Amino acid sequence: MSIFKDLNEVQLNLNEYEEIPLSELEEKQIIQRTQKNLNSKQSIKIKKNKYIVPAAASFVAALFITFTIAFPTFAEKFSLMNIFDFFTNNEQYIFEEYDEHATPIGQVAEDNGIKITINKAVYDKENITIAYTINSEEYLGERPVLLDDITVEELGIVNVDHIYSRKFLVEKINDYEYAVLYVFNFSFYDSSRVIPETVNISWRGDNVTNLKTPSNFYKTTKGNWNFEFSLQLLENDATNFVANDVITTDAGIEIGLSKITQSPISTTFYLNEKVDERIVSNEEKEMRFIEIEYLVSDNLGNEYGLIHIRGTGHSTDFGTDHINDTQIITNRLHEDASYIYLTPLIHVLKVDNPDANGDGPLVPIMEPFQIEP
Repeated sequence: MSIFKDLNEVQLNLNEYEEIPLSELEEKQIIQRTQKNLNSKQSIKIKKNKYIVPAAASFVAALFITFTIAFPTFAEKFSLMNIFDFFTNNEQYIFEEYDEHATPIGQVAEDNGIKITINKAVYDKENITIAYTINSEEYLGERPVLLDDITVEELGIVNVDHIYSRKFLVEKINDYEYAVLYVFNFSFYDSSRVIPETVNISWRGDNVTNLKTPSNFYKTTKGNWNFEFSLQLLENDATNFVANDVITTDAGIEIGLSKITQSPISTTFYLNEKVDERIVSNEEKEMRFIEIEYLVSDNLGNEYGLIHIRGTGHSTDFGTDHINDTQIITNRLHEDASYIYLTPLIHVLKVDNPDANGDGPLVPIMEPFQIEP
């Protein structure tokens, strides 16, 4: 007789079983998974076996001128979960494919009442992405992260060098538990370097600090959280563009596309921005700043989350010949998309109430206006 038929005939008395309430972490995980499933009809679905967008994705950029200015069991629970799912509601979420390609790490370091657990990590030709959790005996703020020195000898990156960019996404579970994604971008470090198949990472964290938030709550905890692990290269493919071949312009602004790279987990657009801040801001004497944001969408109506590697930015101190190299990292593009739209959003800013050194908060100075594509 089939065991499944036997199981179907089993009579259960539900009163014999104790109902165990979900932890805050488990409840949040279920809610996020449910929201993700409810939105699945509108989400981007990409076949796992295709790495390259059909033909070369066309760069159609419209230019908008605007401005906007259970602690003890936490690590064990995360080992059974997709930590990337905690960030699905973040506008910088680009991690749909990461869990499938990530390397499990499972290392733990604890000091001064703070436990840090590295769950998974991914290494491609442009970034090292590390997913980790923080457990604390005290309140650390809204966005605590481990600040660090990273050494990757195979890439020539040692802790005295700082020619890289880093991004942190922090999801607060409660006042004592956090999930963090750390994107360490090294693509600007040395374009001529050979990318090794394996990297050995030495991560020497010496403080956990709450990143600046609107509440300006500041807290830092000194300690030692050290990790050593290795990662295998995740390959990507690159399409290079001739200078001025793909470009969009407006008065005082010129933005060109130099390269697109694609891997099984993401797509990266390499852009170069040349801005005449005086023309854009209509200001001849006072210092002005221009900040360029981007929106990414396609002709199918899909909108993509993104991480922006900004480069140097734009200021009247730089002069009119200054070129800012920037990157837009997003999800893998939809395989049926014929056009990709990169929409620049231009912020014109000044320093508000500068101190004796000229420092102060940046505030917008212009009303938005739009240039049609």
